Amino acid sequence: MAEVNNKRKSFKNNKNHSSKHIHRKRPPAKFSQDENIIYVNSKTHLKAFVERCNKLINKNQEEIIIYCLGAAISKGILLALQVCENNVSYKLETNTFTSTVVDDFEPIVDDEDYETNTRNKSAIQIRLFRTDLLQTENKPSQS
Repeated sequence: MAEVNNKRKSFKNNKNHSSKHIHRKRPPAKFSQDENIIYVNSKTHLKAFVERCNKLINKNQEEIIIYCLGAAISKGILLALQVCENNVSYKLETNTFTSTVVDDFEPIVDDEDYETNTRNKSAIQIRLFRTDLLQTENKPSQS
């Protein structure tokens, strides 16, 4: 068992924590910079996102789109549920997908090469949209 743990540590040290490279994570690609699109991250407090959604709702925005990546997925789901709970006229749709992110390994020493590593991360798109609460179906009248 000790051999397996040592192998894992040495592999991890060689791949990600090399003393000859600086590990930098590129920011994930953003789909759009529209006002109604919110990118949830794990660093910003949930209350800030709720306030931003409330501002959009007060501006009579018909649709709000929330994108979440990796560890921020749970925060994005909480955000969408809170907004729908506080505003009954909004419903939600979800779409899960996989996003590719790139890590750069910049050399510290001149002898080393610049390297990149691609990873796949889970992602979710949550679409909040306004529904008409007073909408009724046209039923044929019985005569």
